[in-house]
Amino acid sequence: MAKSTVLREKDAADQEEMEGLIQEIAKESLHLKLDQRIVLLGRTGSGKSSTGNTIIGNFEFKHGISSKSVTRSCQRHVTTVEDKVISVIDTPGLYDTSMSEEELKKEIEKCIYMSAPGPHVFLLVIRLGVRFTEEEKKTVKWIQENFGKEASHHTIILFTHADYLKGISLDKYISESNDLKALIDECSGRFHSFNNEDMINRSQVTELLQKIDKMVKINGGQHYTNDIFKKAQRKIEQEALKQKLMDYGQTALTAIGGVAVAGVAAVVGIALAKGK
Repeated sequence: MAKSTVLREKDAADQEEMEGLIQEIAKESLHLKLDQRIVLLGRTGSGKSSTGNTIIGNFEFKHGISSKSVTRSCQRHVTTVEDKVISVIDTPGLYDTSMSEEELKKEIEKCIYMSAPGPHVFLLVIRLGVRFTEEEKKTVKWIQENFGKEASHHTIILFTHADYLKGISLDKYISESNDLKALIDECSGRFHSFNNEDMINRSQVTELLQKIDKMVKINGGQHYTNDIFKKAQRKIEQEALKQKLMDYGQTALTAIGGVAVAGVAAVVGIALAKGK
């Protein structure tokens, strides 16, 4: 098979997957209002997936102890935590060398649609007790380059493996690293810690959700957004309108028969044209 044909087939498959994702999110938006949208970011092995499981209180995200990323594509789970309807989005590891730039770009696009009209928080997950690398020093810049320059104002550093501290305060641990202090300063001093081995300890989740609420208030009570998130949201809203009108059309057809077909089709066409 010619290389160009393979590429065309891959592009078509990617497009079909994205359209399916938009349809799924649009359908959900018709009957569900989210209180918080949380995006997990971090290096492979930092504990992103385990953090997602701790937040939702269940083993929904694949996780493992390995230098190889378990999460190869964005995963999303919606649930209710402490009377809040939240979505948690897990992402592939930052700087994952096993992924091409094209693959990473595709996953970032999926993340944007999954968290549209914009996340309430980016949780930058860092593992305690391991060497802080040059790449991790640049993670805030990476977030800004991929999600927008103001994204750091909506970012909280989340340290995992809090049991590593063994009685040492997290503040003291941070104070001993100029690199960590600089990273936290870029996120306006916001940080938290999890022990993902102690999932039953819900107080760590309660405190995190409170910190997210506090940050959102500081940011004017709004989630993060920019042009790319707004563009994604417009597509989702357009698809939701299409589904709503189609549902209306099916109801009308059932009630009065095939006479309604032309009228419904015209309404759908006009509404979608206005939504462009």
